[in-house]
Amino acid sequence: MPVAKSLKVLVVDDQQTMRGLARQALKQIGIVDVSLAASGESALDVMNTKMFDVVISDLNMPGMSGLDLARRIKDHPVFGRIPVFLATSDAYRDQATADLVDQFVAKPFSAADLRKAIEATLGGLS
Repeated sequence: MPVAKSLKVLVVDDQQTMRGLARQALKQIGIVDVSLAASGESALDVMNTKMFDVVISDLNMPGMSGLDLARRIKDHPVFGRIPVFLATSDAYRDQATADLVDQFVAKPFSAADLRKAIEATLGGLS
């Protein structure tokens, strides 16, 4: 059972407001080590300097989409095991993404939604 305060989460969203809301929601469930990136490209740069337990990415972003980011993460020899959650207001659930995406989180999400997704993937949080 992972300890929430020990988890490292990367939030990727092109909208600053959504990055802030995600950080607040994660703090509400006890996750304090939250890094933020405004694009898929910058997320990969951050990932080259720090290892994460979970990546939560917006689906629709200019440049590299969340799905493209998930593909790059899953194909990477080091990052490949990191769970990737896609956050979207779309009803986007495609069978072809099953091997790329560990969880979908509907926007707008709450702290409870993020906790449920994290626990479904990593196990109960303490």
